Amino acid sequence: MKPFGFALGALTGAAAVLLLNRQGTQRVRPIAKAAMKAAVMAYHEARVQGAELAEAAEDLFAEAKVEAAADIFAAAVAAAQAKAAQARPEAKPETKPEATSKPESAAPASEAPASRAASESA
Repeated sequence: MKPFGFALGALTGAAAVLLLNRQGTQRVRPIAKAAMKAAVMAYHEARVQGAELAEAAEDLFAEAKVEAAADIFAAAVAAAQAKAAQARPEAKPETKPEATSKPESAAPASEAPASRAASESA
């Protein structure tokens, strides 16, 4: 808070000059006025920089909050997926049921003429 300290010092100095030197107020007045103006400007600048610092801190906090929420969400999703994987029974490989009768088109070539001959003789 250097600017605030500077402002306080400038105001104290200006007040001391005005109170202690009544006879020279005409000559000291412009100097005191300039000191007070500088103090006011310094105070204003300190407020502006303080506001900028507060805004930067708020932005940083908001970014950290969003990243933390994303990390928490990702961890929750991973935990839910792991829990679902544990709750699911082991997947058994699918077995195809054996066909009880084979169609003629699936019969080997050596069996096809024999079946034709049997059907022709009947």
